[in-house]
Amino acid sequence: MKKIVPFFMVILLTGCWDVEELTEIGIVAAMAIDMDEESGEYQLTSEFLRPSAESTFVASQDEPFLTVSVTGRSMSELLRKTNLKIDRKGFYSHNKVVIVSEEVAREGLLPIFETFQREQLVRSYVWLGVTSGTSAASILEKQKNSISKIPADFLDSLFDNAEYETVSFNLLKFYKHALRQGQNPVLGVITFDQSEQKAEPDVHLSGGAAFIKDKLVGFMNNDETMGYNWITTNNRNSNEGTMTFPYKDDKYVTLKLVNINSSIKPKVTNKTDISYTVEIKQQLEVTERQELKKTETRKELAQLVVELEKTVKKEIEGKVEQVITKAQEDFQSDIFGFGASLRNKYPKVWNNIKDNWSEEFAKVPYEIKVEVEILNTGLLDGSLHPHE
Repeated sequence: MKKIVPFFMVILLTGCWDVEELTEIGIVAAMAIDMDEESGEYQLTSEFLRPSAESTFVASQDEPFLTVSVTGRSMSELLRKTNLKIDRKGFYSHNKVVIVSEEVAREGLLPIFETFQREQLVRSYVWLGVTSGTSAASILEKQKNSISKIPADFLDSLFDNAEYETVSFNLLKFYKHALRQGQNPVLGVITFDQSEQKAEPDVHLSGGAAFIKDKLVGFMNNDETMGYNWITTNNRNSNEGTMTFPYKDDKYVTLKLVNINSSIKPKVTNKTDISYTVEIKQQLEVTERQELKKTETRKELAQLVVELEKTVKKEIEGKVEQVITKAQEDFQSDIFGFGASLRNKYPKVWNNIKDNWSEEFAKVPYEIKVEVEILNTGLLDGSLHPHE
């Protein structure tokens, strides 16, 4: 009995040995990684929350966040240098976003992200984004088009609300694709969108950034990114988006993407000849038709649906072909998972060509099959029509 009591005391006393008091830590909500032009070292900008400025009991003129920037040779060094410039120890478990500049992404991301995994500092659900035409640190500044007071919340919402013309990848998905054989990752792109009506540009999530393993190789516009999403059906975190087409004269019709399924089917003939069929099934709903017409007969309505389905089918085929051509000719990067599907169905063939897959992918033939179904045209029989 005398031996058992100390044993249980040791177990009970070790439960909170690494606990950190809330008053001793600084919660980091977002991180931006740039390349310092003068030294060639990494520059880390961390966005710390300032909870006292958000208090509803005591009015404060302070911003609810502050940013701290340091330069260093490795992520581990940067994190420790940050602790030397602020009166709280950095706490990264509630971090929502990591933004990297184009220059950093082209150098490769796995070496600087390795610290996140080794020390388990940043959780895997954090959003990842690449900047184009601006620094990553500038994205962490308070933007004019933000309703949220904290830029990290604003960026988190941008990724969470992403539709089919852009990409939202988190850290875990990036690891899977960067380390996986036969598929490369694509990240969302953050840019400044300058309009003539506004003196200052808006931050904008737009298009996709294509990688080979962990290195950026190029950017895709919105149409190409839609084609990428149709093939991979990656963008399932939130809304799927809409498509708008000219209908009659200067009137437009808008269709909502409600259900998307796709598959990549490899085929091997003569043991070495590889080809693919990309099958896409898209269901839509009519959300808006600008043409004001009182009523339609059932025949007219059926004809309208057939015409719209043909238009959508042609549109999807065009964008899918556009992005595959760009991936093969410009990137030589299999961002769709053609190689992964070949590995699953023909493992022996894959083992023979996996070391030269980038070259093989760049010349592999493919066929696109698209099925489109418009589920309904809404509750309106025709459109809202004014009396004459």
